[in-house]
Amino acid sequence: MNDYKGQLINVLHYINQQIQKDWTNTDANAFNQAVCKEVLAEIACMSPRNFQLYFKSYFKEPFGEYIDRLRREFALQLIQEGQFTHAEIAERVGYANDTALYNVFKKKYQYTPSEYKDLISENKKAITNTIDCRIEILKEKAVLFLSYIGDYNNFSSSIFEERSWNKLYDFAFSQNILPENEEYWGICYDNQEITDSEKCRFYACLTVSNLIPRKITDEIKCMTIPTSRYAVFTHIGAYEGLDHFYDIAIQSILLEYRLSDNLILERYLNSPTDTLDSELVTELWMPIEKY
Repeated sequence: MNDYKGQLINVLHYINQQIQKDWTNTDANAFNQAVCKEVLAEIACMSPRNFQLYFKSYFKEPFGEYIDRLRREFALQLIQEGQFTHAEIAERVGYANDTALYNVFKKKYQYTPSEYKDLISENKKAITNTIDCRIEILKEKAVLFLSYIGDYNNFSSSIFEERSWNKLYDFAFSQNILPENEEYWGICYDNQEITDSEKCRFYACLTVSNLIPRKITDEIKCMTIPTSRYAVFTHIGAYEGLDHFYDIAIQSILLEYRLSDNLILERYLNSPTDTLDSELVTELWMPIEKY
């Protein structure tokens, strides 16, 4: 299975990009065409039949069910953030209309988008405190990354660090692409209140001085984090407290801004290998745009 891991991570990265993309004002079938079996198999350099078999073996879900689940869960995140109408959310995630979104919710969750929004609103009433942030423009960053799927709490140990960021560091050093001051970032695609903890997607990222060609079979991939405006919040303490910190941060974004479609990032300023949990410093970078 490891022989195909690099190829399947390529597919995963492509799917992640399509899920996050804004599909507003595109053809009603554009999303489905972009993630059809033939396109994904070509990205993986496999036959459609082998792609289906290996994808299910690696991700524990058929590719169609996997994509449908990611799209539903992204719609749930957008509803939770409360910035768009249901019709706008349906368009953004590639559904034909809000009726299609309504039907999907009723079938999979036994409640409507409106009922879910009301439930979330009740839960948010319990959050009354806010936290300070600074506004920054993050300039484009070249990074190496390793892709993982699993419980975010498993990605906060010193053992995980040795298998991820240390591995990226050693590779960058061997390729002579370490910058003068390397930075350690994480991309958390999922909300554990929505996604099963064992299915959460995470990228461990290390900044590099420049990108280098990578083979499709390579486990270590490279990408560019695009330039964007961010609201930056600083969390001090164990990583386990980040979930609640996210909820407070979203409600602490300055009134003239709203969340944008760019990546939500975490920047790790020290390491659990040599720092007490209570002294860990993590910056939460929330992508924003003006209304």
